[in-house]
Amino acid sequence: MNRAELEAHRHRIDDALAAVFRTATAANHHDPGTLSISGLGGCTRCAAYQLARYHPTDNHSHQEQRSSHLGQAVHDWVLPRLAAQLGHELTLVEHDVILPVRGLQIPGRLDLFTPVIGGGLLVDLKTHGYDPSDDGAEPSRVRLLQLYGYALALRLMGHAIKAVAVVPMSRIHGGTSGGWIGEFGPKQEALVDARARDLLRHAEAPAFAPRDAHRGPGLDFVCDSCPFMSMCWPGAEPAQAAEVRTDRDVVAHALGYAEAAAQEKAWRDEKAYHQAALGRTRPTRYEADGYEVEIKTVAGGRRLDQSSAKELLRANNLPIPTTTDKDSRRALVHRRPPA
Repeated sequence: MNRAELEAHRHRIDDALAAVFRTATAANHHDPGTLSISGLGGCTRCAAYQLARYHPTDNHSHQEQRSSHLGQAVHDWVLPRLAAQLGHELTLVEHDVILPVRGLQIPGRLDLFTPVIGGGLLVDLKTHGYDPSDDGAEPSRVRLLQLYGYALALRLMGHAIKAVAVVPMSRIHGGTSGGWIGEFGPKQEALVDARARDLLRHAEAPAFAPRDAHRGPGLDFVCDSCPFMSMCWPGAEPAQAAEVRTDRDVVAHALGYAEAAAQEKAWRDEKAYHQAALGRTRPTRYEADGYEVEIKTVAGGRRLDQSSAKELLRANNLPIPTTTDKDSRRALVHRRPPA
């Protein structure tokens, strides 16, 4: 079998895998115009559009969404087995619930609820492709509102529940470091009620609802998969350019660009300093101040010596290959002298 045939088979496998994920996305596509409990703490503007019954402008059912499907596969395998260990007869697994709050009926599907632990415990399994650096840290506001929404729905269904937990699991090696558990009571219920109240207020004028610091398509995964992306970010390419309308807008972005560039250089220098300090460290494990560090030796790789390559091309009277970049903008910031 020659190389061309092998490459053809490899491409066939790649195409088949892509089709697997696209088919799964199309089959599992939920109604993007309906607010769910998982979106309760998400982007405020997206939720406002949903509550105001706006028709979605973007269809993402053709995308592969591999991370989502791989995460679901982990859920499907882990949760029933976890339930069996906790008492399968009484445990709810991937259970559909409805949250009635402020006149809304918000649907959702919780991961696992067991009434036999701690007076009622809700467990939310979160898969990821990295290792959390802060073990036991409180989850984000987005995740907490989702958890509390499920818990309140359970309580209103008549279930006793006193605690909620997040179990992060790495899709790489199955590690569960970074877990968190907290109580659920009147204070947490009030947070859900307040969030529903705020979303209903923003639904009166969705186009003016905050984007919650999401930076738009191409820069933010949440925006890339938003069903209202074109409505929220209309206009020029990239969409963020449509936000620059006045001199004040230009100056604000230019100052942000200059500040980020300065920080980038400082962090690059800082990284080089620490890397040099570790250059002769013995490869092993080190422990101090509650941290454990493993130093590994990484073999040096081969890379193109561009200067030597250019000299060889010049010596043999060969043109140096070049490409033309697209036009871009640089911000040169000058402070105006005082009047």
